[in-house]
Amino acid sequence: MREDERRRLSRDLHDGPAQSLAAALFSVDLAIAALDRSKSTARDDLLSARESVRDALDDLRAMMAGLRPRLLEEQGLVSALQSLASSPALWGPRIALAISSFASGDRLPADIEAALFRIAQEAVSNARRHSGANHVTLSLTRDAESITLEIVDDGHGFSPDQPRPGLGHGQGLSGIRERVVQLHGELMLCSGEGTGTQLSVTLPLPARDRGA
Repeated sequence: MREDERRRLSRDLHDGPAQSLAAALFSVDLAIAALDRSKSTARDDLLSARESVRDALDDLRAMMAGLRPRLLEEQGLVSALQSLASSPALWGPRIALAISSFASGDRLPADIEAALFRIAQEAVSNARRHSGANHVTLSLTRDAESITLEIVDDGHGFSPDQPRPGLGHGQGLSGIRERVVQLHGELMLCSGEGTGTQLSVTLPLPARDRGA
């Protein structure tokens, strides 16, 4: 595993399952204490603990899928994005997918497919965890020389001068930037308080894949 992937895994474990499980443990402690005092509040505390554990399990499943995206390897980028978009219970917000000039069976170089899929995962995950988004739109467009992935959410957004944790904060965005730079692509990010976030990534295609 590359060092940057190790850092990403460590960050995701800390921000996702670790925090959810810590909250669950706290809720269980409250429930135990409540049972000692009275049964009147124990049910609510245990229900809260169950939801926290469920969130942690969803995060772990998402991470396992991201660490070994077999669908991406076997069927390609479009099928992998379709699977991501059809799993709202796993990711949280409702996800719409729009694809232009790119068929389900079309394949790109493995590094481009992996980068775009990971960027989509990162953006959708952050929309769920940090932006309060209800809807996310993924758009994949291909022309003769490049491919563009755009992710738009309706969350609360952030100010570039005072970024919130997640996509607008150092590690989340820097990981995306690293992938884009490695593939000589372009990244555009637009966001503002109360306006949601729009992320656009354009990667050049190798000569052999142009005009396909």
